[in-house]
Amino acid sequence: MVKNNSSTIMNGNNHTSEHMITLNIHIPHDNIIHSMQFDIQMLISDICYNIQQHLLVTSDHDPSEYGLFINDAQHSSRSYWLDPTKTLDYYVLKNEDHVEYKNRYRPLKIRLLDGTVKTILIDDSLILAQLMVYICTKFGIANYDEYSLVYDLDADDSINNTKTATLLRDRSLQRTDKKMEELRKKCHTDDDTLWLDQSKTLRHQNIDEQSTVVLRRKYFFSDTNIDQRDPVQLNLLYVQCRNAIIDGTHPVTYDEAIQFSGLQCQIQFGDYEESKHKPGIIDIRDFLPKEYAKTKNVEKRIFLEHKKHTGLSELDGKVKYTQLCRSLRTYGVTFFLVKEKMSGKNKLVPRLLGVTRDSVVRVDERTKDFIQVWPLTHVKRWTASPNTFTLDFGDYASAYYSVQTNEGQQISQLIAGYIDIILKKRKDREDNTVGNDIVDEEATMIEDIIAPGKATIIEPNRPSFDHAHQKNVYSPPIIRGMFS
Repeated sequence: MVKNNSSTIMNGNNHTSEHMITLNIHIPHDNIIHSMQFDIQMLISDICYNIQQHLLVTSDHDPSEYGLFINDAQHSSRSYWLDPTKTLDYYVLKNEDHVEYKNRYRPLKIRLLDGTVKTILIDDSLILAQLMVYICTKFGIANYDEYSLVYDLDADDSINNTKTATLLRDRSLQRTDKKMEELRKKCHTDDDTLWLDQSKTLRHQNIDEQSTVVLRRKYFFSDTNIDQRDPVQLNLLYVQCRNAIIDGTHPVTYDEAIQFSGLQCQIQFGDYEESKHKPGIIDIRDFLPKEYAKTKNVEKRIFLEHKKHTGLSELDGKVKYTQLCRSLRTYGVTFFLVKEKMSGKNKLVPRLLGVTRDSVVRVDERTKDFIQVWPLTHVKRWTASPNTFTLDFGDYASAYYSVQTNEGQQISQLIAGYIDIILKKRKDREDNTVGNDIVDEEATMIEDIIAPGKATIIEPNRPSFDHAHQKNVYSPPIIRGMFS
């Protein structure tokens, strides 16, 4: 590494030394360091411009793609980009600190649920919410606000596996109930889905150049409009539905399982051929929930169902599969395993809490039958603490509904996300239909969820994290995050 000891002063003629700072500007591409002095009231964007003007960068580069980066070699998640709209004194920098001047764009590996892995260039300085617009556009997905990224637990990269294992271990340390853990696995809840935080950059979440993430639908809102005209989203939805059927997330009867597997055969193999499609050709575990895999003559039943779909194209088959999946009572529900107080007793019992695009539901943890449904319009306020989640239904209920859970923040973010989508869709509809009487299925659904004049949401405050109650469900102070 070459260090240039000469110092360059930028915008310092009329300022005292207390307004100046000397930084060691490191250019990784050329492996050189140059000492430069700056006025602390300069904008970061102006500093970048001055660096471009005074330092020789040998690579052909677009200055608009470059920025200043603080690199923490020991803790990469603590590294960060300097915001070009901020002044230098916004950051806690000292004389002789090292700052990198480099390209903000770097590769990110994204895996789809069908196993496809694509590498795209992303702006490393943006938070995930900003990146999702670009990522979804690259994949041909319009509804970017309904998708998010998940840590890839199946990645082959040992570094990535170490990171995700650490995250799972951190979560498991919060859980001491083995019976609940076993039940959580049987119920296929969302508790252990490692969704990335949309308010943070990827680097802050330990996602680097070697990491792989999974693109998945998080919110089931406009998926009813997906058909053959949108093959990209249709395939993503089909794979997500298929996986949920096979792994038991959506409980189905034996006859329903045969229907799904017959359609899956048509989608994967095309038309039924008696000479080719015989027992033993398929791995039953890839087509049926495990409880039906050993049923007598099950392959014959599957191929009889397969035969019914002769002439059905792959796209039409995926449409039919997803339509059939939408008819299931559990479709579009994100489940969390919680504990609630048993009525009339001082005892906590397991329960599934579900969140959908228009409701919050109490669900039987064994059968996944709905016990109680609360429309989102009835949810006036909610709060999450490290160990509990509480809902306030205002005049619609005489008491708060409070449960014990370590996933309160996840539940809170999911409800807030659905409400944000609803309000955005409603605003878009109002903007696009002024003087227009066109009403589509989604618009009608939005009106059903939110009547005019009732769609006010106030951003929930984050509760403090110093009141941890492990043994009992309590009702913490309710924050204002509501429809009113």
